[in-house]
Amino acid sequence: MRVENHMKRMEIGVGGLKGGLREFARVWRRAAAGERLPEATPKVHFSSLAQLLSVLTPKRLELLDAVARKPGCSIRALAGRLGRDYKNVHGDVTALATLGLIEREADGTLQVPYDELLISAPLRRGAKKAA
Repeated sequence: MRVENHMKRMEIGVGGLKGGLREFARVWRRAAAGERLPEATPKVHFSSLAQLLSVLTPKRLELLDAVARKPGCSIRALAGRLGRDYKNVHGDVTALATLGLIEREADGTLQVPYDELLISAPLRRGAKKAA
């Protein structure tokens, strides 16, 4: 018997509001028609590549990686591991939590709820995502 292990993924991309609304309407129509829909992959979209890069900085990606590798640490412990100032790490954790990329447990420890981030940024207007 083969058991498939599904990775939890988060899609991060650049896209306008119109595209997001079209996708929402498409899914809504399918659901209204009674079609059974697969579990949706959570998505975070930014209005531009510049905005994406200003939010997902190298330091924040390093922080996500550190928590994913060793979940259950506090912000203070994470700051120590990364050799960074507590206040800056706290700000980064808050920003990432707002996007749903990091979670704070009731006891204050940190978790990354996804196994993989899929980041895409089309360079040409109207560029389609590869299947």
